[in-house]
Amino acid sequence: MSKNVHRLTADDVSTLMRVHGFDFSQEQMMSAVSADGVHAVGFPVRPPDALEVWQLWLSQRGVTGRYPIVTSCDPSDLVSEPPGRLGAGGRKALAAALARDPDAVVREVVAAAVDDTLAKANEEDVQEWLDELVPERLAAALKETAASPREGDIWEGMPLGNAPELWLCLVEAEHGHEIPALLPGLPDAPNWWSEPTGRLLLPPDHVAFLRSWHERFGADLFFLDGRRMRLVVRRPPLAPSDAAQAAVERFAYCSDGLPDLPVLGDSEVRSTAWKFWWD
Repeated sequence: MSKNVHRLTADDVSTLMRVHGFDFSQEQMMSAVSADGVHAVGFPVRPPDALEVWQLWLSQRGVTGRYPIVTSCDPSDLVSEPPGRLGAGGRKALAAALARDPDAVVREVVAAAVDDTLAKANEEDVQEWLDELVPERLAAALKETAASPREGDIWEGMPLGNAPELWLCLVEAEHGHEIPALLPGLPDAPNWWSEPTGRLLLPPDHVAFLRSWHERFGADLFFLDGRRMRLVVRRPPLAPSDAAQAAVERFAYCSDGLPDLPVLGDSEVRSTAWKFWWD
């Protein structure tokens, strides 16, 4: 973390934005601090510029000590404490989350989600679900290894013409996977519940999934506002076995709005843009 993390001024932001050809109004810049002491600054960004501006600030995080998020929330809303949040946030919560093996947590959540799905399935559907939820079986139904990733549309399903005002918020974090522990409630997954274990999806679980995907696939958090999240994925899985594993993880983590797993494993999982929505 940069020792100058608290000193990111409007002049600093303005200079970088203007050097790279982007309009910026210092009067629109806002700052906020969460109840757990996490700092964020932000400014409005034009939807057509959002991805490029995000990439610019992502390249600067080693200097600024801040991670960029595109969002529909201004900094104050972004760091506000959501009602009924699951656990404390801030640096101690982050340290505890990072102390866990992310792949072990992912396996635990996947197992809980699979148990839940099979427990709810009709007896005649169990075998069909197993063919999709066991990665080795799913891989056999997928296309052969792709030569290159599919170029994904980070805004798919969220037309820019209908988008609310967007913000680029710079959060006091080194990596995107730290955000759910620093600001619990982001993302918000209110409908995630596993039986028979009675398990919720908790902030450390979000950290584990995002961290594991970052390490394996180069996935970086791009957009986040409550129940919606988008990732830019630099090295998506291309082989059937890897794509099948990722598709099952995607289903376990957030099944809302997903196609059938074979379609997911052949399409979005192998693309450079992943989208999530918890209904």
